[in-house]
Amino acid sequence: MSRRPPRAALGWTVFGVAFLLRAAWVLYRWSTSGPEPEFSDGQLHLDLATNLIERGEFVSDDGHYAARMPLYPLFLASCAWLGPAGVLVARLAQAAIGALTAWVAFVFCDAALGRRPAWVAGASVCFDPYAIFFANLLLTEVLFTLIGVGLVACAWHVADGGDRVRRIAVGGVAALGAAAVMTRPSAVGWVLLLWLVLGWMDRNRRRAAWRSAIYAVTLAAALLPWGLRNRAALGSFAWLSTNGGVTLYDAQGPQADGSSNQAFLDEMPELGGLSEVEQDRRLRDLALAEMKRDGVRVLQLACVKFLRTWSPVPNVADYRGGATGLASAVFMALVVIAASIGIVRTRKRTRLHALLWLPIVYFTLLHCIYIGSLRYRVPLMPFLEITAAAAFVASAGSGRVESENQVLAER
Repeated sequence: MSRRPPRAALGWTVFGVAFLLRAAWVLYRWSTSGPEPEFSDGQLHLDLATNLIERGEFVSDDGHYAARMPLYPLFLASCAWLGPAGVLVARLAQAAIGALTAWVAFVFCDAALGRRPAWVAGASVCFDPYAIFFANLLLTEVLFTLIGVGLVACAWHVADGGDRVRRIAVGGVAALGAAAVMTRPSAVGWVLLLWLVLGWMDRNRRRAAWRSAIYAVTLAAALLPWGLRNRAALGSFAWLSTNGGVTLYDAQGPQADGSSNQAFLDEMPELGGLSEVEQDRRLRDLALAEMKRDGVRVLQLACVKFLRTWSPVPNVADYRGGATGLASAVFMALVVIAASIGIVRTRKRTRLHALLWLPIVYFTLLHCIYIGSLRYRVPLMPFLEITAAAAFVASAGSGRVESENQVLAER
């Protein structure tokens, strides 16, 4: 009997196809649109990176020192010294990052569910139209998706893997958890919940406590330089940036409709005399007051945001119809149907599904409070796609349940 090809070698096939798709899209958009970012957030990230290289300061053009968490702008800064060409290099690097995400999904799914589901998961991430589209945008989605998939893969190895990889996986959970927060402050709740879930899964409470300490110390070590720098520049540690207040007001202020439109900043002259930190606090207080004043409206907005986040077609009118809208709807329908089947077929894999669905539920609920947008589901799609791949396990209820039960017995 011939041996199966090694999973890593097959995974690199997934990587190659995924990279070619994303690089082709990047080059096409470069030929038609050039280096200009398509969205204001992309321009802000590029400004932070450019100012860091040219002025030696991590600051936006309008003087904000903690407008975003630093990891993604630092990634862009590694290319910004090349000038406009650096934008193309950064986008191609994102194509490689997106392809690496497909590789990680393949390898993770092969270890957790088997070879056939791994092919489905790898192909789904590889051909995900939104993942390809976002490779060209100077936004955090592509980097955060890789960090998130890697984090869940490491968490699964901590909870259900063999002894040989578990120690490395603990380090991966610690490092990638910190990287997630340093990329997106909204990830802090997910990371903390993940630690709790891993602790609950480990019957050895003393070991679980030591691992949690490693996770916490790593996150604190990552945040400390950022907080100290903000303290020196702003008089406040601003551990999770100074963008939370404006984002919450954008989502819950009297002008809120579920989408993002920060034109209200130009209509609030009282903010002009406030510092960056004071403006963040003021807008947060106003948003919370609005939420307390009309709780029914908060629930109504939550429904709108949920539908915006999980819309089967793009929210932007220019992309809702035609081939783009049809491809989006068909892809989402297939993934959702397969994921529903996958949950049933692998219903005994409770720990795997807990790890996969924790970020989906957490970020969905979070964006029912904050802005709802299709972009915020992009990092969640690989988890849904891996769940969909579970529909293709060899037999119902399979997927290495025996190994899971053995691990539980050992603990």
